[in-house]
Amino acid sequence: MFVLVAAIGWAQEQFTGMWQCESLNASIVINLVEKKIPLKDFEGEDTYGYVKGDLNGTWVILKVKEVKGNKVVVRMVSDIGYDAQDVEFRLTDETTMEMRLVGDQVMKTTENGKYVKMPKVSVFKKNE
Repeated sequence: MFVLVAAIGWAQEQFTGMWQCESLNASIVINLVEKKIPLKDFEGEDTYGYVKGDLNGTWVILKVKEVKGNKVVVRMVSDIGYDAQDVEFRLTDETTMEMRLVGDQVMKTTENGKYVKMPKVSVFKKNE
């Protein structure tokens, strides 16, 4: 049992830091070990992190749903509160993480001044 808990904790530690996606002009600030990332104007509650950039709002990580090795599924909600999205983060190596939208897609990005659906998979690079 201890080995399982340690493995899950190690996996979650890999999903910490700041990550950038050039194609979306977006960044992820994340710490899946504990809810300790503050977000201005989010009712004073700390979060597991957020995605911010040329998106339809800031997307906040509220819940870690599943951890399996180099993958984790989280529940995100928009900062305006009415859209929610399950997202899978997958580490492809130490400096590259994919963000895959799961299920019905509600996250959007801006393109030529209009909101359009995001790609199902976006690649983020870790800031050193």
